[in-house]
Amino acid sequence: MIRSQGTARVSPLFLFATALVVVALVAIQGASQPAEAAARYDARASNSISGLTDVSQLSNPMAVRYDEVMAATEERVRMRKEKIDPTSPLGEILESAAHRRVSAASRIVMRQSGHCSAWKKIRRKDGRTVPDKTADVIAELASVTPDPE
Repeated sequence: MIRSQGTARVSPLFLFATALVVVALVAIQGASQPAEAAARYDARASNSISGLTDVSQLSNPMAVRYDEVMAATEERVRMRKEKIDPTSPLGEILESAAHRRVSAASRIVMRQSGHCSAWKKIRRKDGRTVPDKTADVIAELASVTPDPE
């Protein structure tokens, strides 16, 4: 209704209905985005090194040749030099420290290059390649110390 002063009066019911429509539209748009992202990548959560583990949330992942990076860690070098069995208590400690070092180095490279996560194995469903940052992670290994458990 229009008042004599020239201002319009809006019904509270109209405002409520408008708010519901806006919320519904936002929910519909938000629900479709993860499905689109999930369709772009193929990976298992167990192959995540650092960062996101839910494939539906990926936007810009990077790949790392994990075995190659692990072999370059100080811990693995020590294990080879001293012939430490990986299943021994000291071997398990060193393996865990090596993994933490790789994870920390991967996080540094992720921040530097704008990636959301690092993966041992990941592929794009459309056939394009995922950037391989193995050399960058190896270069960062010496600058990081493994986080304590």
